[in-house]
Amino acid sequence: MGKKPPNEHIQLQQKLIYYRAEIAKYEQQIKTLETELQKEKLRNEFLVEKLHETQSVHVETYEKQIAQLEQQLLSYEVALEEAERQIQQLKKWKVPEEKKQTIMNVQAFFAYSVILPETSEEETLVIGDFFVQNIGTEPLQNIVVCLRVRPMTAAELSGKIATYSTKEVDDAEWIFAYENWRERMKADGEYWIKPFQQKPLFPNEQLRLANLHIRFKNAPSVVIDGFVYGNELPNGVPSLNRIILNK
Repeated sequence: MGKKPPNEHIQLQQKLIYYRAEIAKYEQQIKTLETELQKEKLRNEFLVEKLHETQSVHVETYEKQIAQLEQQLLSYEVALEEAERQIQQLKKWKVPEEKKQTIMNVQAFFAYSVILPETSEEETLVIGDFFVQNIGTEPLQNIVVCLRVRPMTAAELSGKIATYSTKEVDDAEWIFAYENWRERMKADGEYWIKPFQQKPLFPNEQLRLANLHIRFKNAPSVVIDGFVYGNELPNGVPSLNRIILNK
């Protein structure tokens, strides 16, 4: 057989150089990777050791804190037991109860509107309610309302108020307190009225003398005052306001 051509021989040499260079490169890469792997192993071992140290330090700290809290809890328990003992000692002594203050009082007022006459021949009309509220601490017995007109003949009062002769006026809730109520009204200008069914008026409860009609006659001025009486209020309590009309 004859010799290979020069060109083919050169190509083979170039390939050998290339393969040798590649092998050297891969061998270097392997060494680099082995070095990095060793570093990672050392690094991991270092971190693991530090982790154990850190955990052990924290555990000791937590144990100290727990011991302090347990000591504090124990002191609180001792203080609580001492306080309970003192309370039991105090309960053995009878403390006099504070005497409750008794208040007998009411609050009364008018709520009304005025209807003025359209002509001089007509009368002025007031339509309103009279409220009575127990603002005391005890029930009030036998409430009686007095409505006083001044001048005595200047006005005339009407409403759903029963009399002793009729006893019933359209389910009236109020009744004139005296049989001779007309004579009393003419004599002193006072209307004495009480609930049809007398019941105790308990604290914060309210009575309402509703739908009063008051007709005013020819007078320069008219004043109507309200008062509330009862077993516990013999001197009477004036209302907060009054009805006043001036021409």
